[in-house]
Amino acid sequence: MDVVLNPKTGRLPVQVVEHLHRLLGGEARGEEMILRFIADRYGAANLFYLPAHVAKEIIKRPADFISAAKQHCEPELF
Repeated sequence: MDVVLNPKTGRLPVQVVEHLHRLLGGEARGEEMILRFIADRYGAANLFYLPAHVAKEIIKRPADFISAAKQHCEPELF
C-alpha cells in the first residue's frame, strides 16, 4: 500500500486511514489509548494526521504499535 500524504490537505488518504483503523481498531478503550498516544507522540489529532513514515511502520507491524500505545498510556502494567 502506497503511503504518502495528500499534498493539498497534508493528510493521509482515506483508504490508508481506513486500513489503519482496521488494523488498530477493536474495543473502545484500546482505540482511546491509540488516539491519546498519537496525540502525545506525534501531535496528531487523529489517524489522518499521522506522518506517512509512521503509518507505513504501523501497517508493517500493527501489534508493536498497539503495544507501544498501551505501554505509553498504562506504563504501570509493563
